[in-house]
This record gives sequence, structure tokens and C-alpha cells, in this order.
Amino acid sequence: MSTTNNPPTSTSEALWSSASIAAAQEDADRLSTLLQSEFDALKSRDLTAFDALQLERGEVLTRLAQVADLVSAQAPVPDWWQALLPGLAQCKQDHLRNIQLLQRQMQAVKGALQALQGETAVSVDLYDRLGQVSRRQGVVAYLAA
Repeated sequence: MSTTNNPPTSTSEALWSSASIAAAQEDADRLSTLLQSEFDALKSRDLTAFDALQLERGEVLTRLAQVADLVSAQAPVPDWWQALLPGLAQCKQDHLRNIQLLQRQMQAVKGALQALQGETAVSVDLYDRLGQVSRRQGVVAYLAA
């Protein structure tokens, strides 16, 4: 995701030092790495490792948000920031993937707890032909029987 540190090509880019540009690039790379580590921790259900990543991820996101605020006030937006945007968009997708996996795991635990408590209405999420999650009552009735 990193890009090379070329000399500034516009007046707005001249406002940024090569160190601040490099720091933003490093933060973007680190965010990508953290999100992959989160996903790995979630896949292995290692919530201790997942929790340990949260503080650093928050710090990286705070720094990137500060840079984004400064960059958005400039016209035109610096080329180096434009080069980071596809990687940051991928980070957003990775974050959404992690949220979805965490929600699925929480739903599975909730379902297991309901089953252990003897509740009769255990619901199961299934995918329909379009790959969307659908709740099928027939499956629920079958599993409850």
C-alpha cells in the first residue's frame, strides 16, 4: 500500500513534510496489518489477541483522521493522499468483514446459549440463492423438534 516519496508537485503538497507524508503512509500500512491481525484473531476466536489490537488500531485511526481533516481542507487534494485512498478503502472493507465475522460468532454463541437454556425458538441463519442471509422458519421448526 505504500507509495514512494516523490517531491511535492503542487503548492498544497509543499505544506506537507516528507516525514508527515511517510508517517501517514506508515499508518495506512499499519492499519491494514492490524485489520488482518484482527481477522486472524477472530477466526481463531482469540478474543484476548483481538482486544489487544484495539488500542493501537484506535490510535492509528485517530492519526489518519487528523491527516484526513487537514488534507480535505486543501484544494486540490495532494497526490500522495489520493494514492493512499484505494488502500484505505480496502481497510474499510476489511473492517466491515471483521464486524460481520464478529457478529456471526456472537449470534452462534447466542444460539448455543438459547439451546442450552432449553428455549424452543432457536433460529438459524442460512444463505439464499443470492448469497443474502435469510431466516427460514421451516429450518427453525425442524431444529426445535
